[in-house]
Amino acid sequence: MLAPVLVVTIIVVPWVVYRAYREVDDGFVAEWAGAHGLALSPENRPMVSWYLRTARLLRTWGAIGGLLLPTFCALAWSDHLEILGADSGGGVNPGDAMWIFVGYLVGALYAELALVRPVDQARRSASLVPRRLDDYLARRVWLAQRWLGGVVALGILVSLALPYDERFTVPSWVATVTFAAFVAAFTAGLEGVQRWLVRRPQPFTDPSLMAADDAIRSQSVHSLAGAGVSLLLFMGGGVCVLLAASDLAVLRWTMWLPAVVATVLALVACQYVGHRAWRVRRRADRPSETASA
Repeated sequence: MLAPVLVVTIIVVPWVVYRAYREVDDGFVAEWAGAHGLALSPENRPMVSWYLRTARLLRTWGAIGGLLLPTFCALAWSDHLEILGADSGGGVNPGDAMWIFVGYLVGALYAELALVRPVDQARRSASLVPRRLDDYLARRVWLAQRWLGGVVALGILVSLALPYDERFTVPSWVATVTFAAFVAAFTAGLEGVQRWLVRRPQPFTDPSLMAADDAIRSQSVHSLAGAGVSLLLFMGGGVCVLLAASDLAVLRWTMWLPAVVATVLALVACQYVGHRAWRVRRRADRPSETASA
């Protein structure tokens, strides 16, 4: 199992890195701006170009870091080589793949934090226009985050009440409850970070810069949502596998299908949600205010 996974990794990773380092040309910038309803100007084009290239690089290296982290840990703690859950000792741990989504999420967050926004030195003012998460991210997406987190945490707790064969190693109740609490905390933290990104001050009042900043915030929030939803779906697939391993025949017969579906949807969500174009809604009834910096 390890040999084909290793070959695919050696081929795919350099190709992904090559794509990440490709030049962000004017055509790509214009296409991205058009999809987000952004009118490019000499003032905002450099900020958009820098963000698009940096975000692509950081998300790529974050995902690669998540791919290689279990490998380094396995080499440090044992004499086995492990890639994407395939172990040179013959073992398989599909859960290692979730670290790719974790790394992608970290890269997407850092891309937003690393963006240096130009300050309007002449006016030294900042926009105080109220901003809400559902202006930057579809309501059904952040509601899906909540529901997925709740369902996954509940499924983990349900596994405590199920009977298992003696040959199956069942996690302790402490580990199970701790993991359920982690899922709940991750879900709440994901939405909290998204709301924090949306509400961060805009250090300028120039309309073109504000519009570009809105589009960039929306892209950052969507990237986080894509990685977060994918990670929750992947964990949900793992919970379904755990339920399918129980002694209840109905679960053994039915839980494999949602496990496969959740894993496939995790891959789809990272691309569809994470790279979805979204036109930020600035409601006309909101007052536009400025304050001295």
